[in-house]
Amino acid sequence: MKIKSLFIIMISVMTLTSCSYRLVDFTVISSKNMNLDVDRSMGVATEGKKSYFLGLGWNIKDALDEALEQAGPEYDLMIDGVVRYGSYPFVATVTVEGTAVSSQQMKESMGVANYEKWLKEQNVVSEKTAVVIEE
Repeated sequence: MKIKSLFIIMISVMTLTSCSYRLVDFTVISSKNMNLDVDRSMGVATEGKKSYFLGLGWNIKDALDEALEQAGPEYDLMIDGVVRYGSYPFVATVTVEGTAVSSQQMKESMGVANYEKWLKEQNVVSEKTAVVIEE
């Protein structure tokens, strides 16, 4: 009888416990194919990879930050990106690869007015997509 009770308690604990993971903080993200009309020659191909023992604490942000850091300090955007998760015995990996682009270089090459126009045309920033949080 004790083994049956212990088994029921174990199943109940496993069923009722849960956890959540913070996957990524993002400013702009989309899974849709879009023509961003970005001069890709201004960007640089990059890849970031992060490994986690037993998969504890894995998240996309660490790999994305590493990819942008490897591209250089002036790069702050990634386009045409792919995120891969790998699970191996005792190790989980997150890999992010794509083209790193500098928003500052884009502003300088396009001019501030054209850059702001581009943002609105791409629906990156507009009155419809912006969310204002009052404090």
